[in-house]
Amino acid sequence: MQIWSVFAHRTIRAAVLIAFVIFIVRISRSDALIYYVAPSMNIWVKSLAVGMYVLAMHQLYLAVRDVLSKKKAAAFACTCSSHSHHHWKPGIISMYIALIVPLVLAFSFPNAVLGSQMAAKKGLNLTPASILVNNFDAIQKQAPDDALQLDTGQTFPFNTYTKPYAKRALEMFNQPLIMINDDFYIESLTSMDLYQDQFIGKKVQIAGYVYRLDTMNKKQFALGRFSMRCCVADSVPLAILIETDSPEQWKNDMYAVALGTIEKRHIDGKDVVTIVAKTIDTQKEPTSPYVYQNAYFGS
Repeated sequence: MQIWSVFAHRTIRAAVLIAFVIFIVRISRSDALIYYVAPSMNIWVKSLAVGMYVLAMHQLYLAVRDVLSKKKAAAFACTCSSHSHHHWKPGIISMYIALIVPLVLAFSFPNAVLGSQMAAKKGLNLTPASILVNNFDAIQKQAPDDALQLDTGQTFPFNTYTKPYAKRALEMFNQPLIMINDDFYIESLTSMDLYQDQFIGKKVQIAGYVYRLDTMNKKQFALGRFSMRCCVADSVPLAILIETDSPEQWKNDMYAVALGTIEKRHIDGKDVVTIVAKTIDTQKEPTSPYVYQNAYFGS
């Protein structure tokens, strides 16, 4: 009977919604939500779980009500005569498959940090200024409006777009040892990339995961983190090139901290900031594996 077809559709929808809710609750309780969305999105994801639970309960209520009242399936179909959302059409079945397959994969695979394999697929970014500064091509062509001048003679020219990065570059330049921390990880790498020549010879320390590209020589690897704006889908692997005499002991996806002097190298047709490492040590992985743009940067 068509009434049971309606019941099946209602039940499947409720089951899919409940499965999503269970998954969100599970990763939230295990503190694994950071693997999927930025911290600023946590409240929205949890609110979504509540909404999905309400919708699932509504679908179950309708399914039970329809069976108990023994209404005709026509009463639950669309008002138009050409189709019904309760028919087993290919489009409806495809929709269910599109929702169920990601759920099966989500429950099947363990929560894990994006690693070197994903970095290779997405494309390791050693020049973050090329993507993290809006209208970068226009910035390069636009003449600087002004410049920050140091007593040492170093200048950091800037225009409307690059002024916050010039200020950040000046702050880092005045430090005897530049520490790239999580709070300004993206902004610091971007500033160093914009003002490569000014930072040559400066001492810097940075921690991150070990990544590699086929175009790197035997003494090189990259150290960096995945940056995330909203969710894991828009994450980008940002890194800085490391040169050392013993790179073989640093395997892909190890978390390490490098201390050295900044120089410049040419790789993949681009000039990139490079740390000639004096020391490299292993370090405990951070609680949050990804880095995020600082909400107060430039304010």
